[in-house]
Amino acid sequence: MKTDLNPSSYLPPKTLASKAQASKEAMTKLVPAKLPEQGSPDYKIDLSGQSKPPVSAPSLPNLSLPLPPAPPVPDLPKVDADLPSPISAATEAKASAVAKKEMEKIIRDEVKPGSVRKPLVVFIKGLDVFSSPSKSEGGYAGVGRMAESILGARSFGWDQKDEIIKEVGKIHRDFPVVLVGHSLGGDTAVEIADEFDSLKQGFRSIDLLVTIDAVGFSNDIIPQNVKQHLNIFGETSLFLNDGPHVARREEKTSVRNILSPLDHTEIDDDREVQFEVIDLIQQTLAARP
Repeated sequence: MKTDLNPSSYLPPKTLASKAQASKEAMTKLVPAKLPEQGSPDYKIDLSGQSKPPVSAPSLPNLSLPLPPAPPVPDLPKVDADLPSPISAATEAKASAVAKKEMEKIIRDEVKPGSVRKPLVVFIKGLDVFSSPSKSEGGYAGVGRMAESILGARSFGWDQKDEIIKEVGKIHRDFPVVLVGHSLGGDTAVEIADEFDSLKQGFRSIDLLVTIDAVGFSNDIIPQNVKQHLNIFGETSLFLNDGPHVARREEKTSVRNILSPLDHTEIDDDREVQFEVIDLIQQTLAARP
């Protein structure tokens, strides 16, 4: 048996009850009568026993009010529909080139007669069945190479007489016109010069007419509106009815005939012939504005 040394165990019951009542009253002072609501951020234990005025929480916005409408989202372009394919781009480029050529043709056709203030040098090819398009020592390729050596010169076929007449009519009378024809193109050149020797065309002057082994039956007489004429013909081509040319009026036209030993298809490729032609063209262009 153990001895209880706690003095309270020897206190009478009345004394114990008084002590319990005193302890209860002390705890009442420490704990407030009413605790703040759960979750309040201002909850504190007042150890001093004095109550403080309650602090109200900040008011929250009324979420029940309608929100402003969102701005509209712009429609994005369709990539597949808007971007051109390589095929369509090539087609458009080709169509644009064709339209440009058509426009240039329209502009050329609408030029007023006599309004172009620059020289005109025209090379007229014959029946071009023997020559290659560019480099060839035979055939009629020499005519094309001579045309390329003159800046701004133009080339036509022997059957484009009407087109050439239209181009000559556009040139102002103060500027020279040069016609160079080979084979059937030579015969066409004489016919064009004769066309402008008329009242209808105002007796338009042809400053230089060059025929290289021309072919035809009525090209031996050079019209009076031609100022200077150079005729080169081959001695082996007499069956084509070509030979020396004469002026209708010697006081108005200077005629020079050169006989060449070369064949009909080789005469335009000869260096001496090419020199005579180009040198005479340059002299004619230099003598006029």
